[in-house]
Order: sequence, then structure tokens, then C-alpha cells
Amino acid sequence: MHEVSIMGDIFNIVNENIVNYKMKKVNKILLKVGEFTCVQEDALQFAFEAFSKDTVAEGAELIIDRVEATAKCSNCEEIFKITFVNKICPKCQTFSNNIVTGYELLLQEIEGE
Repeated sequence: MHEVSIMGDIFNIVNENIVNYKMKKVNKILLKVGEFTCVQEDALQFAFEAFSKDTVAEGAELIIDRVEATAKCSNCEEIFKITFVNKICPKCQTFSNNIVTGYELLLQEIEGE
């Protein structure tokens, strides 16, 4: 359950921003999570609730924006959706391991007052 350590790292960043911007309340946290990260949303939500309890982030909305996995074909330069087992370009049928998106794990936004 690496989601707990991930959320711990996220909350370190959130807490730095709370202090730096003198926030009294956090309303929303937006994460961009690539589908190849293998992060489970429900486990991340559970960890978020645990870390936010009794803080200015308690009750904040955690939004997880899933980023689909894509690759760029080295032959025709087409960008296409991939899966763990299928990385074949639909345009020219060439295998591509040039992954463009899907491994992101970004704290995109902290909204507060």
C-alpha cells in the first residue's frame, strides 16, 4: 500500500504551502495520476482522509484526474493510447516503447483560503 507514503509526501508539500501562503482552510487538492502508476484511488482517498484529519485540510475535496497512457510511434510519430500489453501503433503497426503519458503523479493544484 504505497499510497500511504505517496500521500505523506503530498501532505508535506501541502503543509509547506499552508505555511507559505498562510492558508486557514484547504478546499480542494487536485492530483494528476497516470494509469501506469498502479495507484489505487480508493487507497489514496483513505490515506488523504487520515492525513487531513484535524488539519486545515480536513473536509477538503480530493480530485484525482486520471491520465491515460499514451506512446509516440518512433516510425510515424503518431501519439496513441497504450496498455501494459499493447504498445502497437494503430496507424503503422510498429511497436513503440516511447511512453509520453501514463506515469505522472503530480500535485497539480491546492485551493484554499
